[in-house]
Amino acid sequence: MNDARLEALCKLGTQADQHTRAHRHRDALNSYQNILTEVEKTGELDSYLLAKVTLGALRAHVKIGDFQQAIEIWNAHMDESLWGIGIYALENAQTKIEDLVLYDMLCAFLHTLVEGDRRESIKAVNLYMSRVCEHAFEAGDKPLMVQAISNWKSHLKEICGGSIPMGDAKNLIQFEKRFGEVVKPRSIDFPLPAEWEKPGDFRETSTVVAKRALVERVESKKKKRA
Repeated sequence: MNDARLEALCKLGTQADQHTRAHRHRDALNSYQNILTEVEKTGELDSYLLAKVTLGALRAHVKIGDFQQAIEIWNAHMDESLWGIGIYALENAQTKIEDLVLYDMLCAFLHTLVEGDRRESIKAVNLYMSRVCEHAFEAGDKPLMVQAISNWKSHLKEICGGSIPMGDAKNLIQFEKRFGEVVKPRSIDFPLPAEWEKPGDFRETSTVVAKRALVERVESKKKKRA
C-alpha cells in the first residue's frame, strides 16, 4: 500500500477514534468498517492499519455491550478475515505500547465472558492484568493503575462467582501493595486507543501481513469480484 493511500486511511482512523472519544461507539464502528471496505477494494494490506482498526472495533463492541461480536473478532483467524489479521498484528506488537495495553485489558475482560476452564480464565486474566499494571507502574500512570486494579478485581470476582481465593489474587495483591493505595471498586472501563501515526513513523515495523497465505486470500477475493 503506497504512503498516500495509507495516510488517507489513517486519517479516517483518526476520525473514527474521535467518535470513540465522544462516546459515539456505533459511529466509530461504521467508520472502522468503511476502512476495512476500502482495504478489501484495494487488496493491499498493512498490519499497523489493521491492528488499529481491529482494536478500535473491539473496544467499541465491548462498550455498547455487543460482547458476542467482540468475541468473534477476538477469535477471528488471520487466513479468513481482516479482523483475524488485525488480531494477529496486535499479538505481534504492530502498534504502540498504549494500544497493546488497551488490547491486554480487553483480552482480560473477554476472558470473563467465554465458557471454559475457570482455572485457565483466571490464569489469563492474571497474566494480562499483570502486564498492564507493570506498564502503569513503570510509566507512573496513576489513573491507568487505578482502573487496571479495579478491573482486575471485578474480573476475578466474576470468574470466581464472588470471593476470590487468596492464591488466585496473589499477583493482584502484590501490585496493589506496590501501588501503595487500596483501590475502591469502580465501573469496568478501558483507556482510549493511542493516536494514529503517519505511515513514515511505522513503516519499518508494519510487515507482519506480508505472508503468502494472506496474499492468496486477497487475490481469491479479487477473482470472485471480477
